[in-house]
Order: sequence, then C-alpha cells, then structure tokens
Amino acid sequence: MYTDTTFYAIMNVLGFKMNAEVAVSKGRVDATLELADKVYVMEFKHESCTPDADAEAKRKLFDKDLKEGMEQIKNRGYHKKYAGSGKTVFIAAFAFLGRDEIEMSSEIV
Repeated sequence: MYTDTTFYAIMNVLGFKMNAEVAVSKGRVDATLELADKVYVMEFKHESCTPDADAEAKRKLFDKDLKEGMEQIKNRGYHKKYAGSGKTVFIAAFAFLGRDEIEMSSEIV
C-alpha cells in the first residue's frame, strides 16, 4: 500500500474529504483538502531508503524531496486555482521515506 493512499484513508476516516489528482492547467495536484475557510494544496514525494541509512542520509533525502515538492507546487501554480476564493491557501509538501518515516513542509501563499 502506498503511503499517500494511507494518508487519504486516515483523513477520510477522520471525516475530511480529500480530493486526489486535482487537474490544474499545468498538471495534477496530488491532493487538496478544502474546508470552509482554508484550502490545503499537497504534493507527495516518495523515496526508498535502506533500513540502515544514517540520520544525515535521511535528512538529505527529506530536504531534497520537501524542496522539490514545494517548488513543484509553486512553479506549476497548483495553488492559483484557489486564489480569490476568500480562503487561506496553504501549500504543503510531504516526503515519505519508505513506509515508516514522513516529514512535511508548509507555508501560506
């Protein structure tokens, strides 16, 4: 099972309606979560990581993927679909290392 699938499942169990693979003019957003006053635009990145990888190697993978995810959202304008909606728009990149480790980077745009 993919980690983003697990993420969707957990969010749905908690009562949130996630939208997956949302089409925009320059691609597809991995996921969005739209609430009454906020929108979360999310990009998921996955890396394989050997079980014996040290903390420094993991940090480099996390940093690379988080940076790539945030840049992808901004460069492709995934968040622009929600501009002018009156809602606060958050962009978030998630980096998954294997099945057990995850980190997130986010900001308001």
